[in-house]
Amino acid sequence: MALGRKSEAGSDASNQSSSLDESREPHRDPASETEYDVEKTEERGRKMSRLAGPSVIGAAADEDSVVSVGKQVEKEADNAIKYRTCSWQKTAALLFSEYICLAIMSFPYSYSVLGLVPGLIVTVCVAGLVLYTSLIVWEFCLRHPDVRDVCDLGQVLFYGWRWVWYATAVMFLLNNTFIQGLHVLTGAKYLNTMTDHSMCTIGFSAIMVVTSWVCSLPRTFDTLSKLATLSAFFTLVSVILAAVFAGIEAHPKGFNTGGPMGTLIGDPTVYTIAPSGITFVSGMNAFLNISYTFIGQITLPSFIAEMKQPKDFPKALWAVTIAEIIVFSLVGAIVYAYTGTQYNTAPAFGSLGNELYLKVSFSFMIPTLIFLGVLYASVSARFIFFRIFEGTRHKGEHTVVGWASWAGILAVTWIVAFIVAEVIPFFSDLLSLMSSLFDSFFGFIFWGTAYIRMRQADYGPGWVTKRGIRGIAGLAFNIFIILIGLYMLTAGTYATVRSIIDNYKANVFGNAIDKYALGDGQEALALPVKHLNGCDRQHWPQSPIPNLNLADVLSVNPNRLRGSTADMFQLKDKTMVPFGGFFMPVQYSDLSVGESHAWTREKVSLFDVGHMVQHRLSGPAASLLLEKITPSSIAALPNYHSTLSCLLHPGTGGIVDDTVITRLGPETFYLVTNAACRDKDLAYLKEQIADSPDSSHIDWQVLDNWGLIALQGPLSAEILQNALVAAKATDLEGNEFDLQALYFGQCKHLIVDVPSSGVEPAPVMVSRGGYTGEDGFEISIPPPLTRAFTEHLLKDAGEERLRLAGLGARDSLRLEAGMCLYGHDLNDNTTPVEAGLSWVIHKDRRIGGGFHGDGVILRELKPVKEGGTGPARRRVGLVVEGAPAREGAKIVAADGDEEIGHVTSGCPSPTLGKNIAMGYVKNGLHKAGTEVGVLVRGKRRKGVVTKMPFVASKYWKQAAGTSPG
Repeated sequence: MALGRKSEAGSDASNQSSSLDESREPHRDPASETEYDVEKTEERGRKMSRLAGPSVIGAAADEDSVVSVGKQVEKEADNAIKYRTCSWQKTAALLFSEYICLAIMSFPYSYSVLGLVPGLIVTVCVAGLVLYTSLIVWEFCLRHPDVRDVCDLGQVLFYGWRWVWYATAVMFLLNNTFIQGLHVLTGAKYLNTMTDHSMCTIGFSAIMVVTSWVCSLPRTFDTLSKLATLSAFFTLVSVILAAVFAGIEAHPKGFNTGGPMGTLIGDPTVYTIAPSGITFVSGMNAFLNISYTFIGQITLPSFIAEMKQPKDFPKALWAVTIAEIIVFSLVGAIVYAYTGTQYNTAPAFGSLGNELYLKVSFSFMIPTLIFLGVLYASVSARFIFFRIFEGTRHKGEHTVVGWASWAGILAVTWIVAFIVAEVIPFFSDLLSLMSSLFDSFFGFIFWGTAYIRMRQADYGPGWVTKRGIRGIAGLAFNIFIILIGLYMLTAGTYATVRSIIDNYKANVFGNAIDKYALGDGQEALALPVKHLNGCDRQHWPQSPIPNLNLADVLSVNPNRLRGSTADMFQLKDKTMVPFGGFFMPVQYSDLSVGESHAWTREKVSLFDVGHMVQHRLSGPAASLLLEKITPSSIAALPNYHSTLSCLLHPGTGGIVDDTVITRLGPETFYLVTNAACRDKDLAYLKEQIADSPDSSHIDWQVLDNWGLIALQGPLSAEILQNALVAAKATDLEGNEFDLQALYFGQCKHLIVDVPSSGVEPAPVMVSRGGYTGEDGFEISIPPPLTRAFTEHLLKDAGEERLRLAGLGARDSLRLEAGMCLYGHDLNDNTTPVEAGLSWVIHKDRRIGGGFHGDGVILRELKPVKEGGTGPARRRVGLVVEGAPAREGAKIVAADGDEEIGHVTSGCPSPTLGKNIAMGYVKNGLHKAGTEVGVLVRGKRRKGVVTKMPFVASKYWKQAAGTSPG
């Protein structure tokens, strides 16, 4: 295709068109005195030769560039539409709008993977490389002012081969069209999220297409530069606001909520260097994320082709590069510092916990969401339009044909962009792959080759030796640039393909708007970087391994598995019974219930308690809700400490369920409730949250499919410590942790890497306590890690020390420890005072109340003589002679047949060799040593009220300071 450049000899322009490959021999004119060199921009007494050209054979290159550009300006001087009108300031505005975009908000993610210091170094180095290669683009365009876009440049660069022009054109148009599609979907998702309208995303996409098409109509970059200035300004405001908001809000979004993988825990963790365990794919994706944000040389020839003084282009380039380094580094580092490794998202707007902050800061990004797609649409449209109307009046005049064609071409590009973005289900993955393939050429390979070709044209054969050390250094450095491009082409493509495969395995693929979350309850929002690369958002990546909960392994839910006994302990014979909606093991065949009980008291047993319901409550109003529905002082509960409490019915103060509440942060709590009360508890919490005036500030998650295991017995600390060391466990700061420092009622998040499991490292929550009275731990485990960690624990300890235990031993152990079982010892009609749980009512709450049933409960706390009512009955422990008393057995007065209460739990005590029981008796008959009668199978047995626990607890308490006991 002719490039239509006038010859310096003064021949008429119509006689000067010629193909790019008419002459490939460079020509050097000794008369030339000046040149602009990428390595050093100054007069050097050397000319800048063309590699090839349609008409200028034998002209002085630098002077020729000025004359050629001048004649192009002169030629269109009388036109109504002038293209060569951009100043360097207006070109800088175009560059600012292209580079200062939403991609900035992906830098915190990259820094979290690479580490802050390496991330900043990569940022500066990539910026320097792109600046250098962009200057090469500029020098090349100075030599060939007839080049209008990267397609022309590619043909000249590669010896005038026509197929290179076509190949470059295909990549050029695909790249631009896909970026247009990405911005259509991004803008549509923004409109959908902000308006909360019932219109589907496709409808909003159509609105974005029309809006973008209208904004694309200006024919010159000079006009578009005005929109570009506004776009860059609003983007700068947006990212500055995001950084400020990240710094001033109390904590990032999802703070200590755990999230689907349990990784959203602890204070934000910032790594100065790359954390251990980062995979090649994650690291490569983080590097590409930074690189693709800088790489934009594909548009530079188009911008330079419309500059009035192309020699001024470096001014624009330097201004933008300096701004990029400052803004990218500062915003990325500041946001990462406040959101940390756990909580940052890409884009980082999703890390803002305050919804108002998120919406305000992101709203300023809207001009960029529109304009960046507009810019690429304009570049594509002029590529087509100029080739159709070159040399005709329709190019430079306001003609119906010209404007209709221009509008029509733009419309086609936007319609195609809309179709590919909406129709292709793996749109973002395809865009990621294209970025790896195209940007390796347009970012590095083209320009390293261009440098070598230009120096060959300037100095001829043997140019390296002629230039001495400069020649050797220049050749070596540009070969290095080419190798970077080849590395991105190979390793980058591999990393992208690997990410795509992992996403498919994890069922997290889709179009661009499915990739990045804007916030809870809102659909995903795409990251409109120029080149989107599928990247992990967390350091503990979501594993594609199917979710396996120990409740599916030991406790089999009949509603899900229909009594299947296929599990990881399939070689372990066990007796199963229904319990709390699950099939649960009563005992295992290697030990009887009594033997399992004794084993726990002497060594250590592992209990599956995955049927229990785990919850997370978070948000500014979470603590107020808990203080309303429980009698505990949530305000006084320190971080990473737990308390037993009760969910209470309004009015009556009856116990909905007993629960353990753990504070994980200022506004984040972890609760465990009983499986048998699941449906009732979920309905209760849903109702209580809905009735709260601050319900919008409460986030409630039920951690279905999470594992929960209990390690109980005197050897539990030793066994768990050894297993954690073998799993390279560290705290969230990366330090080893000694369980000796964890006391009863405290918890700790530890990141474990189970050896040879194939499961990514993930955090588990280790809480010291349990349901047996022994020293022990309960461990909450995210789904992919549950099975691997449990098997590791069993294997590391060995059967000579650790055995599995079932419900039978658990019941006798908890009864010896004097602990209640809901549905037996507690129910909806029992108050905490009656149940002997007055200690869960904090002294501050006894004064001010403010919890459900406080009127009843506070009166029960006061004896009659102090103006209260006292409780009508009391929970007591009993030692029963003869046969063991079971639930429902009547308790009668010692001196008669008056019924004074009933037994709620009872069994023989394997430790004491006595029959023990728990029940309720009339107030006043609850003193230790009081004799009563118990009717067991119709026979009266002697019972003695006994202080609980029946067997002394052996919790590891800080007050003891020595050892359990």
